[in-house]
Amino acid sequence: MSELKTEVLIIGGGVLGTAVARELSRYKVDATLIEKEVDFGWGSTKANMCIVCQGADHQEFSKEYHPSPLVWQSMPLMEPMCQELEAPFNRVGELALFFNNSGKEKYEKMMARAESRGITTHQLLDRDSLRRLEPNITREATGALYDPGIAVTDPVRLTIALAENARQNGVNVITGTEVQDIKASAGGFEVKTSQGNISCEFVVNAAGMAVDKVAALVNADDFVVFPIRGYVAILDKKVSDLVSHEVHASPEAPGESNIITPTVYGNLFIGTPMKLARRGDDATNREMAEVALRNARRLIPDISEKDIINSFAGFLMFRNWELGWHECIVNTSSTVPRFVNVSIGFPGVSAAPATAREVVKLLSREGLKLRENPGFNPYRKAITDFTNLTDEEKRKLIASDSRYGHVVCRCETVTEGEIVEAIKQGAATLDGVKFRTRAGMGRCQSGFCSSRVTGILARELGIPEEEITKKGGESRQLLYKSKELIGGRE
Repeated sequence: MSELKTEVLIIGGGVLGTAVARELSRYKVDATLIEKEVDFGWGSTKANMCIVCQGADHQEFSKEYHPSPLVWQSMPLMEPMCQELEAPFNRVGELALFFNNSGKEKYEKMMARAESRGITTHQLLDRDSLRRLEPNITREATGALYDPGIAVTDPVRLTIALAENARQNGVNVITGTEVQDIKASAGGFEVKTSQGNISCEFVVNAAGMAVDKVAALVNADDFVVFPIRGYVAILDKKVSDLVSHEVHASPEAPGESNIITPTVYGNLFIGTPMKLARRGDDATNREMAEVALRNARRLIPDISEKDIINSFAGFLMFRNWELGWHECIVNTSSTVPRFVNVSIGFPGVSAAPATAREVVKLLSREGLKLRENPGFNPYRKAITDFTNLTDEEKRKLIASDSRYGHVVCRCETVTEGEIVEAIKQGAATLDGVKFRTRAGMGRCQSGFCSSRVTGILARELGIPEEEITKKGGESRQLLYKSKELIGGRE
């Protein structure tokens, strides 16, 4: 791409940017989505707890915090959207524990406020009812506020699905393209990128952790977003039966609050509170792990350090410390016409469907003509999930393509056939395959399957194995072949 013209340019291929792209594909609009990474959802979308919710308890009901209506509006939209896109979605319910009478009284007040707003699904559980739902919960908990509507998804798979469906419906989707400068004029915008210039009439800035920096390129509002970071540990599937609901401690609990949640794949996540951090500082350390374990054991005493198979730093972006990290930025620039900024604090993934609709409304108010796309198809076919097929379905599939009978990742039972499907749908790196198939996400963390996946990628892409990367750029896994080293290559 050296020079490109488009009507609407969407900057950022996270869950918000791809949701906007898919929503725009419902209309006859010339839209282009660009993402700086080589794949979708690799920023703050990837690094979160995968929970679909209205927000933390104090955000839901307290007088001090006022979550964006976009979060509430999205809740009934998320499950149907995931069904259309064949993205994972499981309802797990939420248990907010309390440990004393003051905690119970707090949740009684929350329930009363919720009921005054027409929310009647919450229940206050006593100790016995709580332990019937979660037998492994700490005996120090005297009860919990139960919300049956909370769910979990896979944000990266959802983001990939949104991007694929947008592309199927006519959106031009380009990866590996970073915005370097933006110039506004009466006729629109000239956007300089790492792959060439793009001329457009409207810009949707959904650049995640760089949303303020992209806005600053064209003086589209003077705001700064600050990153807050938390530690998340991934537990082995062998302890998946320790808890079946998302569980977190009431603020009245001793020590820091914490979250334990199931995932759609059977692993458990444990996470620590979020704290202000330097942008881009995604390192984890021993201290984070120790805090997470200590807090998790206050909720589920049987969790062990040996259960952790990997960890990552999760990020949220917020604009105003006083308002907290629930604040949403979804508005048209007050200084630059036809420029829309999009940033969601917690819970960002949950707000995606309604946020996309709101952005399209804002674009329409700014002058974008919307005519329905009669060929819009909301459905997208996911990659085969071999492990969830019946025995008869597996036999038929293997008979039609023997590659489905070759298990490449033993931890997650991922077959060569699934990996080939992932590559055909756009995976060009080890992480691209991993996030589409889970190859490398098991107990051994790709210790045994990465070399096999590398070989399949090289074969299907028609390039040498040495050119295969983990996540694009310079993240090559192989420098040269052993025989070349023996032969004297330096």
